[in-house]
Amino acid sequence: MVTNNDLNVLSILEIPDEKLTPGMLQYKAAKLEHPDCLVLLRMGDFYEIFYEDAAIASRDLEITLTARGKGEKRAPLAGIPYHALDSYLGKLVSKGHKVAIVEQLEDPKKAKGLVKRGVVRVVTPGTVVEQSILDSKSNNYLMGIVVGEEKYAFAVCDISTGEFFVGNCISESELFSEVCKWSPSECILADSMLVNTDFVNTLKEMKVFVSSCDDFHFRFENASKVLNEQKLEIEGFSEKLEICVSGGLIWYLCDTQKNNVLHIKAVETFEQKKIMKLDRSTIVNLELFENVRGEKGIGTLLSVIDRTSCSMGARMLKKIVKEPLLDVAKIDERLDAISLLNQQSLERDEIVNLIKQMADLERLIARVNLGNASPKDLLGLKNSLFLLPQICTVLSQMKRSKLLDDVLNMPEIGPIFDLLEKSIKEDAGISVRDAGFIKKGFNSEVDELTALRFDSKSKLAQIEAREKSESGIDGMKISYNRVFGYFIEVRKKDVARVPAHFVRKQTTSNAERYFTQELKVLEEKILGAQDKLQELEYNLFLEIVRVVQEKTSLIQEISSKLALLDLLCCLSVVSMENGYCRPSFVTDGSLEIVSGRHPVIEHLVSEFIPNDVKLVSGEVMIITGPNTSGKSCVMRQTALIILLAQIGSFVPAESCVLSIVDKIFTRVGAHDDISLGQSTFMVEMLETARILSDATESSFIVLDEIGRGTSTFDGVSIAWSCVEYIYSRIKAKTMFATHYHVLNKLAGSFELVKNYNLAVREVGGEVVFLRKLVPGSCDKSHGVYVAKLAGMPVEVVSRAREIQRKLMADDSMARKVSVSRIVDQKGLEEF
Repeated sequence: MVTNNDLNVLSILEIPDEKLTPGMLQYKAAKLEHPDCLVLLRMGDFYEIFYEDAAIASRDLEITLTARGKGEKRAPLAGIPYHALDSYLGKLVSKGHKVAIVEQLEDPKKAKGLVKRGVVRVVTPGTVVEQSILDSKSNNYLMGIVVGEEKYAFAVCDISTGEFFVGNCISESELFSEVCKWSPSECILADSMLVNTDFVNTLKEMKVFVSSCDDFHFRFENASKVLNEQKLEIEGFSEKLEICVSGGLIWYLCDTQKNNVLHIKAVETFEQKKIMKLDRSTIVNLELFENVRGEKGIGTLLSVIDRTSCSMGARMLKKIVKEPLLDVAKIDERLDAISLLNQQSLERDEIVNLIKQMADLERLIARVNLGNASPKDLLGLKNSLFLLPQICTVLSQMKRSKLLDDVLNMPEIGPIFDLLEKSIKEDAGISVRDAGFIKKGFNSEVDELTALRFDSKSKLAQIEAREKSESGIDGMKISYNRVFGYFIEVRKKDVARVPAHFVRKQTTSNAERYFTQELKVLEEKILGAQDKLQELEYNLFLEIVRVVQEKTSLIQEISSKLALLDLLCCLSVVSMENGYCRPSFVTDGSLEIVSGRHPVIEHLVSEFIPNDVKLVSGEVMIITGPNTSGKSCVMRQTALIILLAQIGSFVPAESCVLSIVDKIFTRVGAHDDISLGQSTFMVEMLETARILSDATESSFIVLDEIGRGTSTFDGVSIAWSCVEYIYSRIKAKTMFATHYHVLNKLAGSFELVKNYNLAVREVGGEVVFLRKLVPGSCDKSHGVYVAKLAGMPVEVVSRAREIQRKLMADDSMARKVSVSRIVDQKGLEEF
């Protein structure tokens, strides 16, 4: 295991060439080319890591740090078996390392002198394609960002699926909302952007690995050239900045892969005006993908609605949750399909069972194009294509909507299926260098070599049996290893009886090893056949891969349609199992939910109390009630129901009628941002200010206890002024929870400010939370009772009640905050 002192070893770049062996010079050349990477150099059956890289790898992989050589040429060394590369690679990347992989570029058996080696790929967090490392249900995005004079442009690509998106925004806060939404593993920036340390640090705080490259690659002329070389259309780009960021990102992908990335689909321009805006705070506050503790899984919206059957559908589901639609026609297309699937649940379940058997075609075809596919991948492709007609047969016999008709219109797959069916064995493995995956009858030369290879087993058995019989040595056996080839092994006690024609080859602790001329001749035939067979099957594999590559767009189209079908079946299953209803849309700006439920919390409690929410255009709902009474739950479930409706899903309610919402904003909870030196109150004000700046009449706003992070007077003043501003200027539908009961007086001044509260009942000094949203105000917070529920010492609770009674009896204290004083406070515009 590595020690702290070991981490002080020299970098190989500091070692003079004359003190390095030829192999170390190859390593140094790779390190010079990629100084920011850990270099893994293939030597036989191991990837070896030297000098400072070895110390780092030893520490982070928890493997032994040793050394090779003596004296001045002694080199610190760590190694990993070549067949275990993926697992170790995943650990290194997860710890924030870039890894340069140096492979043998020629067959060591045919090499004259030192085997040629070179960097074949650089692996970074955003360029991983290994199936064993990636999360099958999540995209692994690489994001590029450039800054213009008045706006930012970003490009997002998942090299493992071929998806590519580009867009722009006008503010840094909007950009970070995009980063939050896409959740990239890695961001690539121009070197000049690194001087903005606050910007870079914010990305790192969002758990994004930051890389950079020369500004040259983001310049318009060079970026355009790269996009043209990769055959990516740029005519649809509205901004030069979008070409710059797209070209820079593609260059980075080509540079790390040491190859073209022609499987990248046509660049899709990302237009914010076509989808609902979800800012960073809203994604976090609504717990769409992670719960409040930052954990994926239980407690998130995705954990409830993800009933997808394949990885492709799971990734599409995550994407549409981030991008609710604004087009009612497109929303209704999804709802129509779900309705029909609900009506034909038996056929839907049959489709689901078939989809479950599908390979991840989207990532499989990417590996084919990147040169990382295995015979087992081709077998997976063949088996998936075999299932496709079965899915289409079931679908063709069902009632269909427009989307289901689109799915049924699959491209022709016959020729590619026939090729794979004839060529790849059913037991094909993951190594393309191991012979035996080509089917009998596909190639006559393969058949001949295979026959020789397997017939040799019987011939070896015949030789062994004859030699045993003639010598009388029953314990004799013929074995093989890569170093000595075929040999006859005889135990030490039987050596005296060894025939004269046996030639000694090796001595071991328990036996002697021999060969005969007959065995030597047969070995040459066998090994020659095996080597020829390996080379022939490898070349045939490359030819099959080339044919499959030509069908990349066809397979991507199939994968996209299967993902959509899986998504629709998933939303159908969720709607039926959870009793969801189909939402309908109006254009008057209103929202009416009958018996709405929180899609997540209803699964976490024994009995969930549903609530009605009715808002007209421009209405502000002031909600009061004790802590833990359910104010936040009602507000969040309303936002989630809107979001679900606009992704084209059924919703948790008895009925739901709504108008399209262009943006959902939530200001819920409080926390300090110590890293930026911002207090709870400053974070609250910054987020509120962004909402008031970006919200429109068509937005939906959730505000929870605005102003609580400062003094009572200031807090009430700010909260009051925010309500006035939203009501008078923005006119957005708003749910505003507060403990400032004086805000209830706003309803007397403004027609569309309505008071609601979460009902409670007092019984014998105890408080019962009814969890029901009802009209009217609440003049008690029941904070002391909540303190009792939290387990406060009895003495503290009793004293608090005593103080409370005294304060409430003092009329001047109870009424110290008056409406007139609030109105005199400075409004938010001056604030």
